[in-house]
Formats: sequence, structure tokens, C-alpha cells
Amino acid sequence: MVIASWFLVHIMAIFGIFIAVAYPLWWLFAPKQAACFLCRAKVNEDWCPFCHKVVNKNEGVSPKSITSAVLNGFLILIFSIAFIGVVFGESQILFKLGFPPTPKTVSFIIPTKGQYRLGEIFPMKIEIAGIKTPINAVQADLGFESSKAEVVDISTEGSFANIFIQKEINNDGGYARLTGGLPNPGFFADKGLFGTVFFRGKSPGIVKIEFLPSSKVLANDSRGTEVLKDLASVSYLILPERISKEEDDMQKTIKLSSTVLGVSTGSTQMKFYQEGSVLGAKVGQEIKEEKRFNPLKSSLNILEIIDRFILEQYGKLFGLFKK
Repeated sequence: MVIASWFLVHIMAIFGIFIAVAYPLWWLFAPKQAACFLCRAKVNEDWCPFCHKVVNKNEGVSPKSITSAVLNGFLILIFSIAFIGVVFGESQILFKLGFPPTPKTVSFIIPTKGQYRLGEIFPMKIEIAGIKTPINAVQADLGFESSKAEVVDISTEGSFANIFIQKEINNDGGYARLTGGLPNPGFFADKGLFGTVFFRGKSPGIVKIEFLPSSKVLANDSRGTEVLKDLASVSYLILPERISKEEDDMQKTIKLSSTVLGVSTGSTQMKFYQEGSVLGAKVGQEIKEEKRFNPLKSSLNILEIIDRFILEQYGKLFGLFKK
């Protein structure tokens, strides 16, 4: 019974308005095949307000006049609008439950190669690409070989984010973090710069720098959906040649402005963290996704697709239900 009711609601949500419009025409061409819903619902000798006659089911329950046919069509229309409302409410509940899931399309992109001398400070831009839906929060966690390189600083100059709540550097553990974001409507572009990490080579050899699985990119979809698809890594070559004393002195003069808790650091950026190196932990490298088939989630996904299809049709016809 429940399943039959569900099918009735969704079928009438799709076709009900068209049936309501066509019902009087159907009565004109095939009056005996049409039914007055009030006559059918009442018992013999009851009064039908649509037909303005006493119900006599022996004579049939078809509408007795064009007025009755129009009123029956109007009744179908009322129920159809109510069913559309049910479908819309159902879609909102499903949205709050996370259906449809926002697809994971975002990737961190970093320079794929580079070679630097011992003691040389070099930048590594943290850029984000593959943005298919606006994002509003990013946590970039980096792991690196602390014996080969160290983080000198993390810059937010030129970042699309304008609020930063965390900047952590732990050169002993080979870990760095930058966390920030921006308010509604979020950031939406082909790609964007989130920050720049400045490294210094400590010993010759290959140094691997990788984004850790604790990194996050959240969608501005009112649900905070994780949309990070994969994690990037890069290997840089640290040459055995050391930079000159003059070059090293020049590097030391390049310092980013210090930051104080809650103080604006520019016309658009706010930073809510205390400067300094703090402890961090390096973790594994893979983003794990649920692979097991879930019948409930699959059913809700199908239900959401049906609801979206119904609402999109009315959106195209009448400009309704636009987000």
C-alpha cells in the first residue's frame, strides 16, 4: 500500500496537471468513460455538488455537465499541486541528508619538478583546481623529509581565501598546515592560489613533499561536503652546491609581515592564529572511500534522481524550484 501510494504521488506529480487540463476534453469526447470523483466517492441517494444531482450509480458516475467535468479537472489540479509539494519537500529532506552527494572533483596542484642549491629558499605554491562547485574552506597539510628540507614560512599573499585560522610548522616532524576559507558564496573558478610555502634545502638529494590525507577542501553547499579527489606529491632535487653568503644574507632580508591574533593583515584578509612553530603529526597518504554497496544509499540516490527530474520539468516549463 505504501509503495503504491508512493508511485501514485510521483506519477500524479509528473502528469497530474496535464490530466487536469485534458479531463474536460476527455469528457466531451467520451463522457461515459470519464468519472465524477465525488459521485464515485458517495453512496446512492447522496447529493453531488459537482453534478448538482442525486447520485445514482445504476445510471453511472460520469459527470452530468461540462461544469462538473471542469470541477473534476480542478480537483485533479489541486491534488497534483499538493503532490508536487510533497515531491519538493521530499527533495529538500534528501538534500539535508546529503543527496545528491556533491562530487569529489578538486585536486591540489603543485610544480612537478625543480632543483635548488643547499640553503636556497624556494617557493611551492598551493593551488587548487577542478572546482565544479563553490568551496569555502581548505585545510592543506604537507609532509616532507625533515632531513632534506625545512619550512621557512607560509605566505597567504594573493590567496583567494580571506580568513585564516591555522598556520602550523613543525620542521622536526616534517609537517606543515595552512587552514582558511571565505564566507558565502565561496570561491568558484577554474583554479585558485590558496597559499605559498617557502622551503629551504638542508642536505643534498631528492626531497619528497606530499599532501597528507588530513587535507580537506569543503564545498559551499550548506553541508560542508568534502570534495577533495586526490592528493598531490612532488620530488625536488637539492644540489650539493651551497648558495653564497651574499645570497644567504639577501634571503634573510625577505620576511613576511608578522601576524597578531584577530588583527587584519591587509584590506581583505583576517588571520586568527598565533605565529610560531607548533607540533604536528604526519599520517598516511591515501584518501579512503567507501566501496561497499549500500542498498539504502542507492535507493535514496534513485529517489533523489526521480524527484530532481520531476522538479526540473516544472522548472523548465514554469521557472519553478530554481536554486
